[in-house]
Amino acid sequence: MTVRPKIRPKTSTKSASARGKKNLQKDSAYEEYDIDGDGVVSDKELAAKKAIQEAETQEEKADAQRNMAWLSLIGMLLFTGLVFLPIFPDSRIEVLADLFGLFYIGMSGIVGAYMGMTAYMSAKR
Repeated sequence: MTVRPKIRPKTSTKSASARGKKNLQKDSAYEEYDIDGDGVVSDKELAAKKAIQEAETQEEKADAQRNMAWLSLIGMLLFTGLVFLPIFPDSRIEVLADLFGLFYIGMSGIVGAYMGMTAYMSAKR
């Protein structure tokens, strides 16, 4: 029986970051993630970029909700003003009265939901 010598794997004295430092190509699609401009995208930079994108998305969502609430409120006011103009006969307004009620309920629901969620989110902070 022969004794085989134990083979040890090669070990490097260089650290992992020094051995495998990855740089970005020129005009890379990932260049926007390199916040500090050193040509290397670190985990910290990726996390920071993700947090920035999430904050921007939340801001866009809040803007869209605010615009929707304002348009609903303005729509109710304009609709109310149009109904009282003399160009619409009373008979037509009586026929459409049920639809008018649904319109006001829907629009006020949008405005109320926006105001309620805004108050809830500000109290949550």
